[in-house]
Amino acid sequence: MSNYELTVGLEIHVELKTETKAFCRCKNQFGAPINTNTCPVCMGLPGAIPTINKTCVEYAIKSGLAFDCDINNVAVFERKNYFYPDLSKAYQISQLEKPICIGGKVRYKLNGEEKFTRINNIHMEEDAGKSVHDAKLNKSFIDFNRCGVPLIEIVTEPDIHSSDEAVATLMSIKETLSSIGVSDCKMQEGSLRCDVNISVAPCGSNKLGTRTEMKNLNSFKAVKRAIEYEMQRQINAIEAGETIHQITLKWDDNLGKNEALRSKEASNDYRYFPDPDLLPVEITEEYIAKIKAEMPELPYDRKNRYMNDFGLPKQDAETLTSSSTVTNFFENCLKLKNEPKVVCNWICTDIMRKLKESLEDEPTIKISASNLVDLINMFQNKEISINNAREILDRIWDTNENPVKLAEELGLKQDNSEDSAKAFVIEAIAFWLPALKSATACGLFAIASITNAFALSSLLSCLSPSSSA
Repeated sequence: MSNYELTVGLEIHVELKTETKAFCRCKNQFGAPINTNTCPVCMGLPGAIPTINKTCVEYAIKSGLAFDCDINNVAVFERKNYFYPDLSKAYQISQLEKPICIGGKVRYKLNGEEKFTRINNIHMEEDAGKSVHDAKLNKSFIDFNRCGVPLIEIVTEPDIHSSDEAVATLMSIKETLSSIGVSDCKMQEGSLRCDVNISVAPCGSNKLGTRTEMKNLNSFKAVKRAIEYEMQRQINAIEAGETIHQITLKWDDNLGKNEALRSKEASNDYRYFPDPDLLPVEITEEYIAKIKAEMPELPYDRKNRYMNDFGLPKQDAETLTSSSTVTNFFENCLKLKNEPKVVCNWICTDIMRKLKESLEDEPTIKISASNLVDLINMFQNKEISINNAREILDRIWDTNENPVKLAEELGLKQDNSEDSAKAFVIEAIAFWLPALKSATACGLFAIASITNAFALSSLLSCLSPSSSA
């Protein structure tokens, strides 16, 4: 590997979280019964005229602003022509000449070092349908529900030179888009998919090697493994004197290897031309400024704030900003208890433990911020032990009942009042009374010195002639 340099570029397809599809009024809904969310527009039937969903434009601009892109004042749609069974109209509405966002960068930290990957463009397009293969029947079926679902495609420059950099870039994109609310980025549902372009060249070469593309990688683990496998495959081919062909590959994560699908297409193979049914979209500076003013704090900036202002470790700050669910929960807890390190410790240990135990694809935090704060306060006040606190957390996770009330019902609360302490001392002395009666006066005064006056008078009362032996 030391004699070769890896170069990677990413193409990330992100489904936008809109109520309806990009160019029609069909529901944008994952998991609906097959072929129920379709209409003549998204199926491309003759005479059906598309109309742009304004929210798609807003979300695309929002995404561009999050990555410091320049926003084009005019966005033009083209038809990308190709034949595939799940593309009923034989073209995809996309953007080529004037994408909505140009330039920008994805910021991330890797091994403590600040890095970034440049963005070439972000463009809007529609998704295709989905082929479903039935192994029992040995037949393939097509679900057209996904046709017309709004996408943005983020195309990076070939700035990435390791699988770790690729994963860090993709993670930063996922965190950012989730936090600004344009997508749920559920990779297991296909709402975030990654195509990876890979080339290998001898170190010091001023020319990139021939690139190959791997399609639709849907997990960080798959991205890392696929890059490392293809990198080694190309190195082996070069050293064997073989030619690297520009092809599209399919990654099999179960087998840990890829296989060729087809030769890699260039943009002219798709015969792009302006869509005659869609007018150019004019985007004013005032509209861009309005969206920018409503942007939330970005995960990268929030992570740095947590480390700098709260003194949190990098790993904890990354955990707290790993999803909008965890971030919002942390922020809500801080409104009730302004002790960032204490709250962070509970979330990064016990709350994350519960999330990891969940069998849900996208686990949610099932207790309220106020209940967690009540639990923390009981522990800090020494009313419950750490083990009892965790037992209570486990019990209220699905019910979200009041932890203070539950601790009392289960008899887990410890009474640390002065009266309780006095009662404990009296009970202990009474238990050891036979031994104490034979103690010397010196011993009695030594014991008295570590108790209070109330306990001493009780002891003397026990040892008086009137007390029973």
